[in-house]
Order: sequence, then structure tokens, then C-alpha cells
Amino acid sequence: GVEWRLGGDGEIFIRGPSVFKGYLNDEQATAERVGADGWLSSGDIVEVLDDGEISVIDRKKAIIITSGGKNIAPSEIENAIKDSPYIAEAIVVGEARKFLGALIQIDFDTVGRWARERALAYTTYKSLTQLPEVKTLVQEIVSAVNSRFARVENIRRFVILEKELDHDDGELTATQKVRRGVVNNKFAKELAEIYGE
Repeated sequence: GVEWRLGGDGEIFIRGPSVFKGYLNDEQATAERVGADGWLSSGDIVEVLDDGEISVIDRKKAIIITSGGKNIAPSEIENAIKDSPYIAEAIVVGEARKFLGALIQIDFDTVGRWARERALAYTTYKSLTQLPEVKTLVQEIVSAVNSRFARVENIRRFVILEKELDHDDGELTATQKVRRGVVNNKFAKELAEIYGE
């Protein structure tokens, strides 16, 4: 009993008896989410596959629009980078920029073990991130991921974060998801390094 349709930007809208009527005592928020005709704005950008199934690409608010007007779903690229056991977190950036960059958090245990096997000296997470060999390792991972995506979706520059993202510092939600707005503000120095500002 649920209908669905796609918006012009690929957002999926749904309508039916199971769609909620609105937010309690908040008509403005309800109007932003549910149209007068009953269509719920999901906030999800989707792709309809050849077999008719729907695949969620990313949240609409997470889509990056480059200065050239290209719409890029960062989660696919981030997840591809995080497939490596050496990477704990990857945050693709590039809103209104000429190219994509990434803030990368290495996995301290795995990269630490990798460094010890190569007799590379380090004492802390920060000192591990500053080893040139670690930067080369991350570059190899990024290059391999870039080969799987279109040129416009390639990470041209990245910075290895000198600290691990932390819920207590407001960088992660309680479910360990990155808070993009906070990260963009907190890591302004790293963004300036990527974009040469």
C-alpha cells in the first residue's frame, strides 16, 4: 500500500497509510517533511536498479556539489577507502571546491602492527601518523580506490588526521557516525592543507 516516486535530484518520496502524519505540535517541521499531498520527503538519494529494486546512494544532505556543479555521493568513496584494514575513518570533502579531498584516520592497532613489522619507531598515534612510510601506505590505498571511480570522484589530496575522532569531542555521534559540520569546523587547518589556503 505504499507508493514511491523520484524527485528531480534522485530523492525518493513515499506516500501511503504507513507514512506518519507529522510532528506533534510542529506544523513547520511537518510541512518541510510531508507535502500537502501526503508525499514524505525521505532525504535519501536513490538509484533504481535494472531489476526495479531501489538502492540508497546517500543522504541528500551529504551529497557534495563541486564548484564545477558535479553531484558526488561521498559515502561510496569513503566506504571503499575504509575497506582497508589500515583505515578507521575517511571523510570526503569538496563542497564548492574544484576537486575532492579526504581527511583520513588510520587504524592505530593495524597500522601500528604494520609499522612494528617494518621496525618503524613511533610512540603515540600522532607520531605514527607522521611517519613518511604511513603516508605512502595511505597514498597506495587512496590510489587503488581512485582507480575504481570516475576521475571527478577521485581523491586528489588527503590529510592523515593527527588525532582519532572522538564522541567526547563532538566529532562522532553516539552511534559512531561522523558529524560532518563539526569536522569541517574542527579540522579547518587540515582542509587548508588540502586546498592550499
